[in-house]
Amino acid sequence: MGRHDRRTEGTYESVRLSYIIGSYPVLTETFIDREIQLLIERGVDIEIVSIRRPGPNLSPSQEELSRRVRYLLPVSVVGLGLAHLSAVLRRPRTYFGTLIWLLTRRDNSARSRTFLHFVTGVYAAWVLRDRRGVHVHAHFVDRAATVAMVASRLLDSTYSLTAHAQEIYVKPVLLTERIEQAMFTVTCTEYNRRYLSGVVGPQVAARIVRLYHGVDLSAFDDVRPAGQADQAGPMLLAVAQLVERKGLRYLIEACRLLLDRGHDIRCEIVGDGPLRAELEELVHQLDLGEVVALVGPQSYPEVIKAYGRAVACVLPCIVASDGDRDGIPNVILEAMAAGLPVISTAVSGIPEVVVDGVTGWLVKEADAAAIAAAVEQLLADPDLAARVAEGGRAFVRREFELNRNVDRLLQHFAKMQVQA
Repeated sequence: MGRHDRRTEGTYESVRLSYIIGSYPVLTETFIDREIQLLIERGVDIEIVSIRRPGPNLSPSQEELSRRVRYLLPVSVVGLGLAHLSAVLRRPRTYFGTLIWLLTRRDNSARSRTFLHFVTGVYAAWVLRDRRGVHVHAHFVDRAATVAMVASRLLDSTYSLTAHAQEIYVKPVLLTERIEQAMFTVTCTEYNRRYLSGVVGPQVAARIVRLYHGVDLSAFDDVRPAGQADQAGPMLLAVAQLVERKGLRYLIEACRLLLDRGHDIRCEIVGDGPLRAELEELVHQLDLGEVVALVGPQSYPEVIKAYGRAVACVLPCIVASDGDRDGIPNVILEAMAAGLPVISTAVSGIPEVVVDGVTGWLVKEADAAAIAAAVEQLLADPDLAARVAEGGRAFVRREFELNRNVDRLLQHFAKMQVQA
């Protein structure tokens, strides 16, 4: 039996991957955790490499995952020197050719950073020297993509990447080159796929694949969102990084409007970020200290429990002043899977999931009054809210089932083994 025949029996034990990620694991990127865990369960031989070590507040499952990650930084001078000396002696043309190619790209506006990423990529190849020829995949079209590209060249490996959101739209560096060098590029929304197809040639665009993030639907089987009879008042929930693109200030302003109109609502915002102090000040200015709670970061199981305490998930995303925007926020998918009505905006890939009046509510961007009106509508008509919530739940279960989407990704990885 050939090495590829086992895949036809439903396993992927012949698939070997080296995953390279900028910082892993991260509390706000649990979708990568779920992807990796399923790859492991499928029998894939996967080596996880993170450029930097993770921050605090990891969930227990992430703590467990971190123990199997190879971390590149910090690195000793001796280790770095040994890696580069080995690359120069073994693959001098590839080493110097790749360095010159990277630094002479016309649209490279950050050559010093690119040089550092090259240095890190050479070290990654040294760390992965026992996996020569193994397919390399990068999450995010940022430093991880450059590190993966450099490492793959030195390892005689194929290379691919997953493109998400911020790294595509906010001052991208070598975006075209990173995608052109990849055997294929996966991105999580049709909006992203069309945008990226417009920045590369037709032949490269044909290698860009839209593949939605999967959701572990089983995690929400027992979640039953709170009814409006909750004695403490209906609770609105947002789970997000406290950054501009999430539009959370408009949710807070909407809470003031709802309170002024006699609605005894509460709002819980889960997450942390650079705008925390600014949002806390806004809560204070609007005298919402008893209504809006910024509860900080929480683990995935805690977030799932929060879905069960809410009557709606509100995430009024905007395009930030620097062009930053979401793709399809995973919290929207999770809330839908939990049977929670969702209110969001028509930014980026969100309308691919939230169809106004069918699977959720879409409101005008940066409009607190529109958010308040949508909340009033779902509070006034519980039957409509239930129908819309069920429409969202059915849609997510049809299009975002985790196992199915990971298998689609594995099919692309399997083709790389055939070409090896």
